Amino acid sequence: MSAYELPAWLDTRFIENALSRTAAPDKAELRDILDKSLALKSLTIQEATALMRVTDPEDVALMMKTADAVKQKVYGDRIVLTAPLHISNHCGSECLYCANRKSNTLIQRKYMTSPEMREAAGKLIRQGHKRIVLVSGQLPNADVEYLAEAISILYTVFDGHGEVRRVNVNVGPLSADQYSVLLDADVGNVLIYQDTYHPDYYKAAHVAGPKSHYEKRLNAPEVALGAGVRDVGLGLLLGLSPWQFDVLALMLHVAHLNRLFGAGGHTISMFRLRPAPGSLFVPPHPLSDDEFLRCVAIMRLAVPPAGIVVTTREPSGLWRDACSRGVSQVFTGSVGSAYETWSEKPGPEGIPFPLGEDTHLDEVVRFLMEEAEHLPSFCTACPRLGRSGADFMGMVHECGMRSQCGPNSIASFEEFLINYATPYTRAVGERLIARKLPQMSEVERGAAERLLQKVKSGRMDEFI
Repeated sequence: MSAYELPAWLDTRFIENALSRTAAPDKAELRDILDKSLALKSLTIQEATALMRVTDPEDVALMMKTADAVKQKVYGDRIVLTAPLHISNHCGSECLYCANRKSNTLIQRKYMTSPEMREAAGKLIRQGHKRIVLVSGQLPNADVEYLAEAISILYTVFDGHGEVRRVNVNVGPLSADQYSVLLDADVGNVLIYQDTYHPDYYKAAHVAGPKSHYEKRLNAPEVALGAGVRDVGLGLLLGLSPWQFDVLALMLHVAHLNRLFGAGGHTISMFRLRPAPGSLFVPPHPLSDDEFLRCVAIMRLAVPPAGIVVTTREPSGLWRDACSRGVSQVFTGSVGSAYETWSEKPGPEGIPFPLGEDTHLDEVVRFLMEEAEHLPSFCTACPRLGRSGADFMGMVHECGMRSQCGPNSIASFEEFLINYATPYTRAVGERLIARKLPQMSEVERGAAERLLQKVKSGRMDEFI
């Protein structure tokens, strides 16, 4: 397939053999596969391929329903909300699909200054955000000190009611010493997206610069975990190659990291390739909306413990539907986006660094409450209590996270309603909490009511 020297765990022939299956599973086989996922056991790639071949509408509906049931069993009905913050678009790579690619002359280049970072963090906090993921371009010599400074700055911003409680980073491959710099700044989840695991399609899209080093990027999660990073997030940029191949390859990656560290793929981000000014790339394998939802559901079923992430940069109807197909986290409300809504304006000025996104957090919260009856969550308790890495995954497999997530999510949501929600959203949110409490077990409800009482009395950041 490729001149790359692939690690033993990424057996492309094994993947291709699995994908050679053309027959849909019968009812009994489908039920066995779905029952295995409901037992929170990871699927084999043969079982995941069987799900890819399901065509009967009733079976597809059952698969989608089961994906949501698996997510409910692991995390309950809460949806965690995170804001991406793009702090720089300087980049040394030539990724043909990306506006940040080195030779693109249509955009202005920028590093956010420290005051600008504070201002951006303040905007996100005033929407109600508590979790931020930092995004920047990838330079030949990664500016880790700049990222560490940004993390430290964000943790110091306070608006009188709220603050940033968790800062994750989306970063390219680093050395063990460089990961240590981020750890010293109290970095959260380190996101290292392979985008596509297919060697040939990867090479075609990433033609030069740091990100063109396929093997180095492939090994980066292992280096990060070996350096002491507790939680690593993996991700796909769907459309670069056949999504079926990438799903199976990512499953093998998660299994490999689990064997070495007891944890791999704390989160899995599922983003589709989007238009960008200055792009030189036509997606070779674009996904329809139905294919995207199927892809999300199969990933949930295949890797039950993982946090499955989508973004509100997807069309509104699509990311909303995904929330009932196994998704547990949504990226939204950025104050720096990836240019896709900006029209091309050639010239010496270029397109300005984007400082806004259409989707406001209050709108996302209203949808989750009114249409889906999901519980919006701003909780950051787990990492601060040491529930991360292998310890976190152990709790997930024992179904212990749901008992924590329910009360903590309600408390963090009440804090949002009191301090940041519009009057209408607060009224709807209070009614939602009143409906959710009786659905909890007696122990969970008691914990939730105690936390609610503390938050309503003026306490902040309450959790168990």
